[in-house]
Parts: sequence; structure tokens; C-alpha cells
Amino acid sequence: MSGRTRGVLVRTAVAVGGAAVLSAAAIGGGLWLAADDPDVPDSGDVHVSTPGCGVLTDEQVAELLPDAVLESAESGPLDGGENTACTWTSAGSASEDPETLRVDLSAVFTDTSGETPVTGDEAAQAGYEAMVPARGEDVPLTEDVLASVWRGQAPGTAELAFRTDNLVVRVSYAGAADGLGFDEARDRAVDAAEHLGEAL
Repeated sequence: MSGRTRGVLVRTAVAVGGAAVLSAAAIGGGLWLAADDPDVPDSGDVHVSTPGCGVLTDEQVAELLPDAVLESAESGPLDGGENTACTWTSAGSASEDPETLRVDLSAVFTDTSGETPVTGDEAAQAGYEAMVPARGEDVPLTEDVLASVWRGQAPGTAELAFRTDNLVVRVSYAGAADGLGFDEARDRAVDAAEHLGEAL
């Protein structure tokens, strides 16, 4: 692998991983948006854009997060691709920390600018590997899609990520620190990912 190709993979991994770990407030502020025009997908890229927040139906969100309200929905260019970020929160919660479901979808496009093209699938895999910690637990979503789920830094928080073709998906589920525990948050993150895996 050439030095340039490694550089592209690292750049993509940082871009995809960086977009996914931003807080909901940062995403709402559009900090992950690229300054330049969006990159153009290649004919070999399965995902030529990222789906909207409707990739999860209202019924599915309600099952995962009762009384859910779509708090933010952002979409725009990412260095080397495109990103959509959706955040739902529980409405009418008496807690200062309501339950939250966040979904980040990053389509990474093939880079043909160098001597050796880097496919969107390769770049997405690099981004996925950079995002997932060693402590992640493998969870099969479909016959062909494997996710990794792990305990988030905050109590009652589960993080999950998976890749399908040139699309990297991250799901975060957080509950009130004195309410929803990790096991339940994990189950809900996996349920959300299964819905996404079927839709994508």
C-alpha cells in the first residue's frame, strides 16, 4: 500500500470517526460539515448519499424511545463523502437527563484522485475500525452485517457501530444515569441497528 493510500485511509477514518463521536450539540452546530463542496460518489459506490432520518420509522423510534421527539436532523458533506445525523429524545421526561437515541450515517465515496484508487468500501472499513474500541462485543445484525457494541463513557449509555458497503453507521443510546442501565441501553441500541440493517 502506498504512502498516499495509507494517508487517504487515515484521513477517512478520522473524518468518519470524528463525525460520529461529536456530541448532539456539536452536530446541531454543524461542526462536522466540510467547508468544500461535497465529493462525488463513484459508480461502484452502493450508497451514493446518506439516508434521511426517516430510515427509522416513527413506529420503530416509538418502540425504542417512548414519547420520542426528533430533536435534531442534520445532513451535509463530509471530507470524502456525506453525513446525516439524527437525534431523538424522550418528551416530557422528569429527569434532567432524558433518554436519547442518536444515529450517525456516513457514506464514504471512492477516491480516484491517486494512482491507486481507494474504494468507498475500503475507506468505510478503515473508518469503522478506527471507531470501534477493542472492548467492543460483536453482534450479528443480518447474515452479512456484523456490528460492534460497547459501553459508553456515561452511565446507562451504549454505543454501536457497523458498516454496510461504503456506509458507516453509529448508534448511541443513553438513558438517565439513575434509570436505564447499560444492558437495557445495549438492547435498544441493537434493536435500532437491526432496523437500520434491514432498511439499508
